[in-house]
Amino acid sequence: MTTGAVFPAETVLSDGSVFRVVPVETGVRAIRAWVEHPWPMSPAQALALRDRLGWTSSPTKEWMLTTDHDLEEKDASFNTIEAGGDTRTVSSFHLSLTSRIPKDVMDEAVPITGRAFNAYVEALTAVYGQGKRGKRKQHASVTWTLPSDASVRIGTVGWVIGADVDS
Repeated sequence: MTTGAVFPAETVLSDGSVFRVVPVETGVRAIRAWVEHPWPMSPAQALALRDRLGWTSSPTKEWMLTTDHDLEEKDASFNTIEAGGDTRTVSSFHLSLTSRIPKDVMDEAVPITGRAFNAYVEALTAVYGQGKRGKRKQHASVTWTLPSDASVRIGTVGWVIGADVDS
């Protein structure tokens, strides 16, 4: 697996803001916890997984999560859908792997993001095999579909990297 040495976890940009990228080992561990959890998943199971990972929910929206990845914001969330009657099931999970930065310094972060995206793809390919690549203009993504029919997609556009798990 590629180590964090391929890209810096923190970079001070020309305006003084700090661009953060979740280290690959940390991000992959979180992605695997969600994608490899048995699906479908109830909201209660999602909250138990949040607790197991040491994350916290927003005080007003329990589906908005703050991880321990030091991005200094709510950087994860899950969505639920109706599963019949009053029952809801988790349909997807999103995890940000980069921090937000001011628009005027975004271009400075793009090369770091590219290296980080490639390192994530390499690490997830080592776990799940070859994924399906997608590319549209400035947007690149790779999707892996597991035997459980859950899928994980990592994508990047500009300075943003995100991972999505769907069931």
